[in-house]
Amino acid sequence: VESDIRDQAQKAANPDEAYKAHIDAALKNLHTSMPGIVQSYDPATQTASVQPALKRLFSEKGAVALPVCVDVPVSFPGGGDFYLTFPVKAGDDCILIFSERCIDFWHANGGVQLPAEYRLHDLSDAFAIVGVNSQPRKLSNVQTDGAELRTRDRSTYIKLTNGTIYIKGDIVHQGNNTQTGNLSRTGTSTQTGQA
Repeated sequence: VESDIRDQAQKAANPDEAYKAHIDAALKNLHTSMPGIVQSYDPATQTASVQPALKRLFSEKGAVALPVCVDVPVSFPGGGDFYLTFPVKAGDDCILIFSERCIDFWHANGGVQLPAEYRLHDLSDAFAIVGVNSQPRKLSNVQTDGAELRTRDRSTYIKLTNGTIYIKGDIVHQGNNTQTGNLSRTGTSTQTGQA
């Protein structure tokens, strides 16, 4: 990056072009968001190592892969003490979003914090939103008439439509069961204890 700034500044014929070259080179090092590929995931810390999926282009060196982002907090959808979690694994596509300031103190302590270092839009300050897919990994048979929680191959799912919930897969239930309305069943049943 530094050599790019120097080279562009030296090639500029006047001060305006030199300023523009300097700004253009600095913007190349400002990260906002980009796709990434999970390399590893730690469920204890809920952080991942993620390889940015877009290379950086240099005029002399050509295409260069960006370094792996480490200790990246993984985002799970949630709110109000309810969350949707899933097992993140190596090879998952994600979106990397880069904080405008250093997130180290916030990540370690929560709450409102000062930035630990003066760095802006840095590769060190990424969040990963897992679930986006490139075209080769896109989901098949995505339903358009309801919401689903499903496996990638859709061999197991819970589908919610207007007025009906569909479940495919074996069910293991712990706790009490209360039902209002009729029960229609096909197949045999096994019971332990009183009916």
